Amino acid sequence: MKKVDIPEVNIVETRTVTFNEPLVILGFAGVGLVGGIAATHIIEKLKMQQIAHVQSRYMPPAVVFMDGKLRHPFRIYSDDGGKLCVVVSEIPLRSDGVYPIASTLVDWIEGNGAKELVVLEGVAVQGLLKERKSYCAAEPEKIKECKEKGVQMISAGIVQGIAGSILNECLSRDITGVALLVPAMPFMPDPEGAASLIDTLNRVYDLKIDAKELLRKTGEIKQKLKEVADRHQKLRKAEEKSGLPENIYV
Repeated sequence: MKKVDIPEVNIVETRTVTFNEPLVILGFAGVGLVGGIAATHIIEKLKMQQIAHVQSRYMPPAVVFMDGKLRHPFRIYSDDGGKLCVVVSEIPLRSDGVYPIASTLVDWIEGNGAKELVVLEGVAVQGLLKERKSYCAAEPEKIKECKEKGVQMISAGIVQGIAGSILNECLSRDITGVALLVPAMPFMPDPEGAASLIDTLNRVYDLKIDAKELLRKTGEIKQKLKEVADRHQKLRKAEEKSGLPENIYV
């Protein structure tokens, strides 16, 4: 039997796009799944096309399905004009693979002419929140711009995992990295938090993406993603104990 050589990290392009200094938005399986929910909503509302996916030995052996449709768990989308790119991952990554994946992904983003990327992420809190306000973290010039558009900076904190590693990469490259953060409960799908992030994106980047549908579909989204969140928590705990990925469907 022929041995399958799984690459450390590889970005497989499946559709050709001519990019025009795109804004890149990234959402991952983090706190409250807010980044992934927001990114998926943007993809659906703008009818974006999948153009690539990420392969890596540091990803668990899994495929994602929603409404019965199979798809790669770590995907890249673009609009028709090559002005907007969205990266979404719905599974956790091994901790020892975060840096090589982040480095390769930012190489690809930078190589396609992007000057700015935005990571959408949740900040863990306990209990339900009455006000779903999003905050920014960035370099001083970008913070000033965000403040002028009504978005306040977060005073202190740490962005961990793949999101934090990507932002760290930006600090040593000629690309602006921005984090938009919203308080959320860990391991509980949070469409309200995702809607807050999209509203903030609209203010800062004038995207005009309607987030009201997320709020109307809160119950439906929570039901669909609750199982994903439970598996995500199981994978995290297994990785902390062994440093190895666990089968997501066990």
